[in-house]
Amino acid sequence: MTIAEATPAAVPEIGPATVSSAAPAPQEVYAASFFRSFIFCMVFLILLPFFVSLPMMIGMRASNGLLADNWGLFVLAAAFAVLMFLLLIELIFSIRTRVELGPEKVRMTLPSGRGPTPMLRYKSYEVSYDQVQSVETRREIYGGRLVPVLLKGARVTLKDGQAISLGYVSDANTDPTFPYPEIAGKIAERARLPLIDRGNVRRSVRQKFLGLKAAGTADDIVDEIEIEGLNRSHNVFMMALIGVFLILMAIGIVEDFASGSPVGQTAALARPALS
Repeated sequence: MTIAEATPAAVPEIGPATVSSAAPAPQEVYAASFFRSFIFCMVFLILLPFFVSLPMMIGMRASNGLLADNWGLFVLAAAFAVLMFLLLIELIFSIRTRVELGPEKVRMTLPSGRGPTPMLRYKSYEVSYDQVQSVETRREIYGGRLVPVLLKGARVTLKDGQAISLGYVSDANTDPTFPYPEIAGKIAERARLPLIDRGNVRRSVRQKFLGLKAAGTADDIVDEIEIEGLNRSHNVFMMALIGVFLILMAIGIVEDFASGSPVGQTAALARPALS
């Protein structure tokens, strides 16, 4: 039996067209869901008629000489105004904020107002990864031991010197929709840069909102042991605040039912007596 002489298979030439490059990173989008935006919109629209009626209630009481006896209504109106403003901020934030990580560039629409709370101004960016100079994160501590607030922030610095603040998340309750430290890490990875952690620093609320640069002394550095204590203090304060709010709400409901004159009807009942 003859054995056929084996011939080696032809080996393809390796050229520039056949060399496989690294696969680009997949596109990722961080944006609020339609359900989240819808819920904020519905809550805002449901509360809006009650909020608009408060000035009319105050005016009705003033016209009947009952304004001095209804200081509680002013407190309710002030608290309602703060609540509606915060709802409006969250509604706009849910609709407009978006971070799109593409294979070659990142597109972002972020709040451009000062401070950790998103305001009403927004700005859009489109940045190529080769334009990124550094990506940084750090934890900022506001307030004292009684009411501490801990926020984890992220920032992207471009090669032209422009600094883009991605945003802040609460150290106790991270928003899963916009985890800014995680987003910063992915931007650094795609830009092939290390993610720089600036540690824990104390910041002043006044300096933050006024745009004043912090001095950055050694006393501003906070270690992890103190961070744990501040987190415990923050949780205790929030639970106490929620408890006080529920107690006051229960007292108001009981008093309203016991008096038999819900808010807004006292002035209407008093009008015939004064005329």
